[in-house]
Amino acid sequence: MKKILILLSIFMISSSCETPESSKVIGFSINNDGERSDITLEADITDIWLEYIDAHNDRDYVKIAEMNSEDIQVWGPAGQYIEGNEAHVEFVKEWVQATNVKWTPQWFINNSGENPDSSALNNYVTSGHQMTFTIDGEETIFYQVHDAVISEGKIINFNVYEQQRAVSE
Repeated sequence: MKKILILLSIFMISSSCETPESSKVIGFSINNDGERSDITLEADITDIWLEYIDAHNDRDYVKIAEMNSEDIQVWGPAGQYIEGNEAHVEFVKEWVQATNVKWTPQWFINNSGENPDSSALNNYVTSGHQMTFTIDGEETIFYQVHDAVISEGKIINFNVYEQQRAVSE
């Protein structure tokens, strides 16, 4: 019985002495003034970005609009710049109609860091996707990397980088 009490006491002491986990620093960013701030793993927001990509694949424009912030900003791979929720949804509708684009998600990484302009904490997702365009029955394969800023479940902005790939025969 004494041994059981000793073991229980040790267990209670060891579990009550645990220190809370601090954010893991995985890198840093540098603002316009050259000041450095840590990039950490704060929250896993990759599911939000996957849901957003799925809404594009499902042609769910209502869902896309709901997930966008009202003043969303998008920088495309060929110099496109789209600002505002309505403009973004219209762009996506036209693009999908012209290309029948389909994304195949491949990887996602998230992190958090200080916004150099506002000092607010931003959540970032970087993701890689194979993308297939079908125009006049002919498929073209691209590989895209997206860098997105997400705040309170809303897409604030994202950049798209792209590389065309050969279609295997």
